[in-house]
Amino acid sequence: MERSCNKAAVLDVVKRDMDYAVYAHGAVLTTPGGAPVASPKLRLLEHIVRDVTTAAPEELTALDFFHCERDVVETDTRTAEARFLHALSVDPVAARRFPGLGASAAPVNISLDTLDPDLPPMLFLYGGLSEALGRATSYLMENGHESALRDFSHFSAVVLQAFRDMPAYRRSPILILAERHGGGALLPFLLLTGRLSESEYANAVLSLEWYHYDGATASQRFRSLRDEARQAREYAEVCRAASREESAGSRVQELIARGECHHVEFKSTLRLNLHSGKNDPNISHASLKTIAAFLNSSGGTLLIGVRDDGSIEGIETDGFPNEDRFGLHLWQLVESTLGGCACPFVSSRYESLDGRVVCSVSCSESPRPVFLQSRKGDEEFWVRVGPSSRQLGVREALDYIKLRFRQD
Repeated sequence: MERSCNKAAVLDVVKRDMDYAVYAHGAVLTTPGGAPVASPKLRLLEHIVRDVTTAAPEELTALDFFHCERDVVETDTRTAEARFLHALSVDPVAARRFPGLGASAAPVNISLDTLDPDLPPMLFLYGGLSEALGRATSYLMENGHESALRDFSHFSAVVLQAFRDMPAYRRSPILILAERHGGGALLPFLLLTGRLSESEYANAVLSLEWYHYDGATASQRFRSLRDEARQAREYAEVCRAASREESAGSRVQELIARGECHHVEFKSTLRLNLHSGKNDPNISHASLKTIAAFLNSSGGTLLIGVRDDGSIEGIETDGFPNEDRFGLHLWQLVESTLGGCACPFVSSRYESLDGRVVCSVSCSESPRPVFLQSRKGDEEFWVRVGPSSRQLGVREALDYIKLRFRQD
């Protein structure tokens, strides 16, 4: 990909009135579209400079993602979405679920007699594709879109909407990887949503093209794919962290503005029933089942102190003397009902909005099933389905756990 800088140029990050900019030879570095390589996020620009100055000429860098973000994703939404849909329409992974697509799938008539004995063992089977399809299926089921597994038009509409909902710094790497690696849009989408690791992504892409390589070149190709997947994930993570550092409160406001969805839910209080004016264990249970559902699905954020309409109630309504006492009560509930093993995947922080305090409870995707102990002593299994939490029965839970969690 063409870059608007010379590798021999001395790059520097310079503070301007309202932001920072990357300078080369005394002038602001620009994207191919003419936009300045500038941002209020100092950490992002420092990452770009480190990446560019240490990369080989043909290697993918953070600057490539930044170019696409500025020139396409942020300024030409229609083109970005058209490129994504095109990559999805010829996606060789999606073609395995929807055979009517025009994508050309790699041959799957594998004979052990004809395989190069030096090929890495992972290439004896195209398990990378099976893994990717399983993760895509899990994503659709968790978001309440099982019907999308039977119809490509519905499937593409669901995935496109998820692409639209992503921040620009995630959409950009998806477009770059889809076109650079030729593996379609689904694999980069799963990578940037955290459904595939870098190695799983590389394995899946290589599974589409393994017949082009002998053992040595296949291993080299795998390492290259994995490294570029890491570049993409690192760029998105640096952007996310820089945005969070710039203004943690603005992130909560952004979540509130977007409204409740698969990854966000509001609760007015932690324990007080606003109708009766009394503390109610059922109110606490409602927050805990949301946390359990996020842990068992793909993560999410519970905002306590926010009403259903997005207005601020504040945790003050629960009547605790301070934030520390509120937090102590919250964490006692989490540990006693979800278990200590769930705690490392949950974090909380407090933000002041409109003169009131909101508790933001962030939940990561748990690697193990999390069960919620009810007041009766029963164990409940909750997952996210669309913008709400749903309790699964025993049979449904067993099927979901088998699909969603790795069996060691």
